[in-house]
Parts: sequence; structure tokens; C-alpha cells
Amino acid sequence: MPVVFAIDALEYEKVEEFDCDNLKQVTYGKTDISEFDQPRTMVLWSSFMTGENKEEEILAKGDKEMWNTKFSLEETFFSNFENPEIIDLPGYSYDREQHERERELLKEFFEEAENEEDKKEIRKEYNQHGLEHHRKIKEKFLQTLKKDHDFVLGYFSAADVIGHLNFGNRTLMEMIYDDLDEIAEKIGEIRDDHLLILSDHGMEGVGMFGDHNGYGYWSFDDECELERPELTDFADFLVNL
Repeated sequence: MPVVFAIDALEYEKVEEFDCDNLKQVTYGKTDISEFDQPRTMVLWSSFMTGENKEEEILAKGDKEMWNTKFSLEETFFSNFENPEIIDLPGYSYDREQHERERELLKEFFEEAENEEDKKEIRKEYNQHGLEHHRKIKEKFLQTLKKDHDFVLGYFSAADVIGHLNFGNRTLMEMIYDDLDEIAEKIGEIRDDHLLILSDHGMEGVGMFGDHNGYGYWSFDDECELERPELTDFADFLVNL
């Protein structure tokens, strides 16, 4: 009965830098996302859950419409489980209003702010918005793990959301990674199941800001044969555990 701790933009180098032992587990490393020309969040998680490269299909919808993507249970590998619970995953059960507000605030920051004071206030609201959502999902995820589900996936966006405007803020990013590491520890305390920790992509610094890079992160609680896996490899891997 596997658990997936899905973390948007979890960066391999930051996991190492902040010594996040619970995020590392027995086997860990970088994923290969080179098959994707544009490592977009909706593209990557859609490909993960269906086990197929969905880049062309998702990008054809355009930047705005792609966020309306919603796959049915039958279109995903989740259908192989009797009682799965999928929390806040883009393309399946994502809180679209949350994402839209994040995009609005980013637009205000980069395109509409008239001075540094405006940017400071927008960044403050943006960070608070992202962290409040993180706390809500954390509580729901940990409570769900205590219930009778044969597959649980919880998606956490804070490393990506906060990273976009604050990747150069080491103190803030370390706080995010420490909390994610603590969640990984709590998962093991609640359930004695296999745990896959997975990101869609990582993040690289662009001054104070952060942008998507060309690989993701994965870790597993046991030895396995996967080496630099692709996102589409995990569907069969999880079903066959």
C-alpha cells in the first residue's frame, strides 16, 4: 500500500545542502525529464499519473486553459487501487483558485508593481498565501494517512511557490525544506508502507528568484532497480509494489 509524497520543485541540491535525511530515504537521486521540451507543472504531473508523455496534449490547451485539465480516475494508474485518495494534485484534484491567485500575485509583482515597496508588500502576501495553503494540505494529508486507503498521494507546492520569488533567501528556503523533511518523518510514524517521494522538476537560482530546471527528484524507502527514472516509469513501479 504505497504512499506518494509529491513535492513540486523539490531541488536535489537543496536536499543535500540542508541535509534532509528523511527526504533522502534508502535510495534517492535525480529523475530524467529530458523527454519534455517544457518542464511545466501540469505537463509533468499529468504524465506521471497517466504513465504517458502528455506534453503535446497539455501544451496545446494554452497557458490558461491547461489548468482546467482534469483526468478521470480511469485515465490514471490510481484506478489500480481499490480506495485511493489523491490530495491537491494538478490535473486531478488541484485547488484551481489557489493557483489562480498565485499567478495574479506573480503578475502584480513582475508587471504592475511601481516600486520596491510595492514589491515588498506583494511578496509578503504571496508568501503568506502559499504557506497557508501548505499548512492546510499538510494537516489534511497527515489525517488522511490515518484512514483506510490503499494508496495515498499528497501534493505540496510550497517549494515551488515560495521558491519562485525567494529562492535566493536561504533562511526561508531552509525553513520550507525542514518542514518537508519533518512531514516525511511523520509519514513513517503513521504508516508502515512503502514511501515514494517525488518532484516534477527541480529549481535553479536566477538572482533572488527561482526557475524550473532540467531534472526532478525522487527517493524510495527501499533498494530498487530504478536508476535515473523518468516520470512515466513510476506508474508501473507503484502498481507492482
